[in-house]
Amino acid sequence: MHSAFRRALQYIPLLLLGACSGDSEATAPLVNPPARAGFEADAPWPGFTLVAPLEDRTVYLANMAGEAVHTWPSEYKTGEVCYLTKRGTLLKSQRAVDHPIFQDAGGHGGRIQEIDWDGSILWDFQWDSESGLNHHDIEELPNGNLLFIAWDRTTREVALAAGRDPELLKGEEFWAGAIYEVAPTRPVGGEIVWSWHSLDHLIQNHDESLAGYGEPSARPERIDINGDRDPDPPDEEEKKEIAADIAALGYGAADASDDDDAPKGDDDAAEEEEKKEDPEDAARKARVKDADWMHTNAVAYNAELDQIAISVRRFDEIWIIDHGITREEAEGPKGDLLYRWGNPYAYGMGDWENRSLFGQHDIQWIPEGHLGAGNLLVFNNGARPRKWTSVDEWWAPRDENGRYPRAEGEPWRPWAPAWSWPAEEREGFFARFISGVQRLPNGNTLICAGPQGHVIEITKGGEVVWDWKSPFYPVGEELDSFMKKYPTAIFRALRYATDSPNIVALRERGASIPASAGSGPATNHYQPPPEKEDGESEEK
Repeated sequence: MHSAFRRALQYIPLLLLGACSGDSEATAPLVNPPARAGFEADAPWPGFTLVAPLEDRTVYLANMAGEAVHTWPSEYKTGEVCYLTKRGTLLKSQRAVDHPIFQDAGGHGGRIQEIDWDGSILWDFQWDSESGLNHHDIEELPNGNLLFIAWDRTTREVALAAGRDPELLKGEEFWAGAIYEVAPTRPVGGEIVWSWHSLDHLIQNHDESLAGYGEPSARPERIDINGDRDPDPPDEEEKKEIAADIAALGYGAADASDDDDAPKGDDDAAEEEEKKEDPEDAARKARVKDADWMHTNAVAYNAELDQIAISVRRFDEIWIIDHGITREEAEGPKGDLLYRWGNPYAYGMGDWENRSLFGQHDIQWIPEGHLGAGNLLVFNNGARPRKWTSVDEWWAPRDENGRYPRAEGEPWRPWAPAWSWPAEEREGFFARFISGVQRLPNGNTLICAGPQGHVIEITKGGEVVWDWKSPFYPVGEELDSFMKKYPTAIFRALRYATDSPNIVALRERGASIPASAGSGPATNHYQPPPEKEDGESEEK
C-alpha cells in the first residue's frame, strides 16, 4: 500500500474499536496526534554538542565549529552514554574492563558516575556482579532517581524451562532484560526502589508441556521467549561483514547479531588466533554464546504518562511499560507491555519482511514545545534486507487514560511513521550499529551516525544544514591496539543550547564555557592520523 495512503488511514479504524486491549479503559476517547505545523527553520540551531568516543576515556563538549570547549577526562571508557544534568554535572555510564562474564557483550557498562566540571567524582554507583550488569543507557528522572538498563544473568536450564528453543541458545547462560530505578546515596551507592524484569512477562508456543504455553498472537502484551527468532539468518559473507564491523568498533563480540563467533576482520586475525589458543577464554565464549537475548539499547521516560519506552534491538521493536505501578505490581499482569511497535512478527501478527524497525537505537519521546511533541522518535539503523538507515517518528495512538488501543486480532498502530528521513533509500547513509537522534527546539533534527562519528542536522524538510565528523579519537597506546576503521565512533551526540539550564549551571560550577557556540556548519571533518614511522609516537 502506498505509504501516504497508509498514513492517512492509520487512525480511522481505532475510532471504531469495540474490544481493544482487554479492559474498560480502552473505550476512553482517543488523544489527538500532535500537529506538525510550523517550525520552518532553515539554519542550524546553535548550541554545544556532547560526544564521547567509544574507545576514549574523555568526554568532549564541542562548539558549532566542532572544536572542544570543555573536556571531562576519566579513568574509564564510556559504556555507552553520557548526559549533562541541570546541576551542571556529567552523568556517565562507565565500561568495566576485562569483565569475567560480560566483556564480549556489546554496550556493557558496570558503573555509573556523576562527574563535576573539573573531573572530580560526585557520585559513584556500581551494578556489576555475577548476577547482572548495567549496559547501554541511563535516564535521570524528575525526582533525581536514575533508570538504567541491565542484564539479569540466569542459566540455560531456566531459559529452556521457560520455553526457549534450544536451537536459539547454544551456550550455558541466558541474559534476560531488566530496568532498574536507583535512588542515589551520594557520594557512593544507591537504593533500588523499583524494577521491571522481562522474565516475569513471558509466553511461549514452543513446548506445550511447559509453563506459559500459548499463542503469542493471543497475548501480544506478553513477550514470546522466542520472538527474537530470525527466519532468514545471514549468510557467511554477511556474518563476516557484521563481525568485522563490530570488531572495528571495539564494541563487543556479543553484538554481532546471531553470529558471535563469526570470523573477524583481517586486521584482527592474529589477535583472535591468539585468543583461540587460550582455553579459559574459549570456554568463556562458549558459555555465553547467544546469551544476550533482548539487547536493549535505550531507555526513555515520559513524566506526563509515567511510562518507560525501551528499544529492544533483537526484537526490532519499541516497548512501552508502566512505571506508575509498584515494584510488586510490575512482576504481574500490570507489568505486561502496554504497547509495542516495529515488528508484529515477534508476536505472531505480521510478516518478517514487513517489519518497520531494523536494529534501531535511541528511542525517545519528543519533548513539549518541539515539533511533533509527544511522538516517538528513533534512529532506525537498517539491517537485512534493508541496508540503509532512516530516522522515524510516529504517534502511538492512545486514549485519555494513557493506554494504547488495539483492534482485536491486529497489531498496534500506526501502519507507517508520520515522518521519516530519508523518505526512501539513500546511498551513503548507513550506520549498522549504535547511533542516535535528537529533535531540536527549532524543529530541526540532529542525527548521529555512530560508527563513523558523523553528525548532521537536518531541517523539517530534510535539508542538511550542519555537517560534522568528530575529530576526537583515542591516542597513544590505546590507538595502537584499537582497530582504525572506526577510530572516532560515538554512541550518540546531544546538542545543548548556550543558555540551557545544563550549560548555565556548568558555567556556574566553574567551567569556562563561551557565551556563544559560534556558527556552523562545522568544517573540521575528521582526517585519519598519518601513518607512523618506525619509533615515532602517536600524538593528537
